[in-house]
Amino acid sequence: MDTQTIIATVIGVVIGGLITWFVSWKYYVKAGKELMAESKKLKETSDLILYKLQYPDAKTELKRNEQGEVTGLTVEMRAEL
Repeated sequence: MDTQTIIATVIGVVIGGLITWFVSWKYYVKAGKELMAESKKLKETSDLILYKLQYPDAKTELKRNEQGEVTGLTVEMRAEL
């Protein structure tokens, strides 16, 4: 092998490695953001479930957005004096 072939191979490997690293990093950042959003939804849903388990007799109704996703819980309360 001559020197030019070795240099071209090394440059190709380095450039290929940088491209691979960059694409992987972009995917990692995107996946992390999506995971954070999903974990927030799961935590909120868990809180709603725990509330309903703690107060099973409470009159409740789920609030939903336009896509049908649960966004909250409406609790009917009464007070008497």
